[in-house]
Amino acid sequence: MNRTLAIIKPDAVENHRSGAILAHLEREGFVVRAARLVRLSRAEAEAFYEVHRGRAFYPDLVEFMTSGPCLPLVLERDNAVAHYRAVIGATDPAEAAEGTIRKLFAESKGRNAVHGSDSDENATREIGFFFPEHELAGLWGQA
Repeated sequence: MNRTLAIIKPDAVENHRSGAILAHLEREGFVVRAARLVRLSRAEAEAFYEVHRGRAFYPDLVEFMTSGPCLPLVLERDNAVAHYRAVIGATDPAEAAEGTIRKLFAESKGRNAVHGSDSDENATREIGFFFPEHELAGLWGQA
């Protein structure tokens, strides 16, 4: 089993889509191992999305991610990162495949309902950003 980080972003939380997104993920075979409703500070959002600093969309992304609460999740299943990326669909919901989370729930390319780790390495780093190892220890057989 592998883990990935998912974030239900402020637009989806605000529009009461969290439950539908969670149900969609569970139907896809994901097990929710941790969840936390948070409101990111500017410094936290900047740190989390540091990899995008300097890109044109970075300021808007930070502003959006601090606009309201979001719901980070640790998800588990075989091939978690790749499967989650397929389940959420393209960043732009207009380009996302039918039945994907972004096609179903995203408002726009900038307000696209969910975040997902793009590699196993980033999943580990991103999970640690929201869920320190001492909080996760023992939740699913880890010491």
